[in-house]
Amino acid sequence: MNAPDRFELFIIPDGVKKITYTYDPKIDNAATFVIQKEDHSLGNLIRYSLLKEPQVIFAGYKMPHPLEHVVVLKVMTTKDTKPEAMVAKAINDSIAEVSHLRAKFVEELGRVRTQMAAAPDKAGEKDQDHEILHSTPQQAQPVQLRHQEPIVTPESSQPGVYLPNPNVDMDF
Repeated sequence: MNAPDRFELFIIPDGVKKITYTYDPKIDNAATFVIQKEDHSLGNLIRYSLLKEPQVIFAGYKMPHPLEHVVVLKVMTTKDTKPEAMVAKAINDSIAEVSHLRAKFVEELGRVRTQMAAAPDKAGEKDQDHEILHSTPQQAQPVQLRHQEPIVTPESSQPGVYLPNPNVDMDF
């Protein structure tokens, strides 16, 4: 197969910086940031954080090619603010927001686990929700999907073509 190695998606080569920026010579207080080994998730998160700030006039990003994990972020700020300061603030604000989200999730998970532990088991059996809440992610079992054999019908004389079968329960 002609696919790149998976480690190339996140390992930064020697001599390459994670973030570089250059000022735009034609526009005052504008800069282009290049972020290596990232994708739309981070690009859109930073862009969103930047646009919440009143000092930011423009913020946008693009990925030059789908197979290149590079985010190009363009930022324009007001005269009294530098673009790199606003990008740093946006990154720090995003980190704080994700940390807050994680803390709230862990807090709620603890509350639900306590509530589930206090509730009596039905008929002496633990229900599936109780098992899921009290298992660690490594112990959780994957969902087992039922295997469906290829159906050959007069409309489809080729094996391997899947057509709905009214006798097969498709609710997973």
